[in-house]
Formats: sequence, C-alpha cells, structure tokens
Amino acid sequence: MKSDLEKIQRIELEALTTIINILEENNLTYFLRGGSVMGAVKYSGFIPWDDDMDISLPRSDYEKFISIFSKNWSEKFWLASYRNGDDIFCYFPRVLVKEEYRLDNNLPKNNHLGFSIIDVLPIDGLPSNAIGRRFYILHVAILRALGAIWTMDVKDTVVMHKPRRQRILKIIKNFGLQKLFTQNDVYKKLEKVYTKYPFSSTWITTITGSSFSKEIFPHKMFGNGVIKEFENIKVRIPYDFDNYLKHMYGENYANEEPEVKKSHLTDKRI
Repeated sequence: MKSDLEKIQRIELEALTTIINILEENNLTYFLRGGSVMGAVKYSGFIPWDDDMDISLPRSDYEKFISIFSKNWSEKFWLASYRNGDDIFCYFPRVLVKEEYRLDNNLPKNNHLGFSIIDVLPIDGLPSNAIGRRFYILHVAILRALGAIWTMDVKDTVVMHKPRRQRILKIIKNFGLQKLFTQNDVYKKLEKVYTKYPFSSTWITTITGSSFSKEIFPHKMFGNGVIKEFENIKVRIPYDFDNYLKHMYGENYANEEPEVKKSHLTDKRI
C-alpha cells in the first residue's frame, strides 16, 4: 500500500508542479486548499496517508484557469469540467490522469472517467452581513442537494456527501424532482449565486467544496497568501494559515492525528 501511495503522490506532485508553472506564467493567483494546506504546514508536503490534492483560485482567475486548462496542456494530465460537456457530475473541475499514463503506471480508477487527482475550486465573495450569509448558505444548500441527485446513480465516482446527507438526497430523489431539470441546469443556477458577490468582499468562501458552510472565511485570512515548502516545490497557502487550519480541523490540528487514516480518492483506510 505504501509504494502505491508514494506513486500516486509522486504523480500528483508532478501534475501540481506543471499546473503551478502554467499559473505563474499567466499571472494567476491560487491557494492550496483543505488538507493540502495541512500537508504544507504540518509535513512540508503530503499528509503521509493522504492521496488527494486541492487548489482554489479567486473567481476571475478560476475562469481563466478553466479556459487555459481545457486545452491540451499536458501529455499526462487533463481537466474535466461540466462546462466542456464532460460527464463529471461535479460543479467544479477536476484534474485527471490521461488513460495511457494511468495504465503505464498501473494506477486504479477512482472515477468513471479514470483517475482523479486534483480538485479545483473557485473562491467567491459573500454578503457582508450575517443574515445575508445565512440566506446564501440556505440557497446554495438547496441547489447543491438538487444537483447531487444525479450523482447518486453514478458508479465509480468520488462521493463528497456524508451518510446522513446521502439519506436526505435519497428522500429528495424519491419525490422525482430531478425530472424537472438537468444537473447542468442546477450548476448554472449555482454559478449565478456563487458569482453574485466579488472576491474583494469582506467574507469569501469555497462553499462548493466538501466541507460546505465550514468553508467560509474572512478575506484577510487568505490575504495575498504565503509561500511554503511542499516536497521539492514551493506553494501558496492562505496568509493566516494557522487560523485557517484551526477553523477547518480544530484547535489542536498541529498535535493531533485522526484515529482512522483514510485515503480520500482510493477510498482505503491505512
């Protein structure tokens, strides 16, 4: 298992290095997100048992990212996005290993499209007042629930929803609401909500991610970011990374490790 994990991490690092080089060439801002920030801060690289990566970009740079990476930017990796007609069953795009490279490296499939390695999320603005943010969260929650109905029947894809949320989705599906619209219709409605407030807002979010409303932060927490070592490269993470990680993973994130160490993408426990 360790050798397989090391191989996956090596390939992910290769993809991330290529992506960062292209982003810097195009003067686009990015931040590592979630567990990738934890890895950079706590381990100066990958979390030892983890096999997924996440990056996020301010909305305007995110749009440019999709445009640039929807082209043939690598012989080894490609970007799947619902906007390009890919059956990704996810609002945000994902970087996948091209099939020939996946087979050459004897990698598993963790997605019906192949092997997904990096999630790419937009960072959007939020209402400045607490009540406005609550309505925003509710609106997004309803649309995300409607959009997730179609994914329930897709085999071999990355599942972002916890068991309790999956039970709720099943109840919604039984009402047959999905017959009234397509999944892409929902994604387009989500896009209107996400893009309503500018990135320059006092509060920003990556609410389209797996932690949902937990991914709401004061803008100053991200700032212009700071550069950290990640394996053999340098990466950008939120400026106030300590409070970011405390918010996401708890006050004792620096000293605690989970009892169950689970690989997110290969769905294995170590």
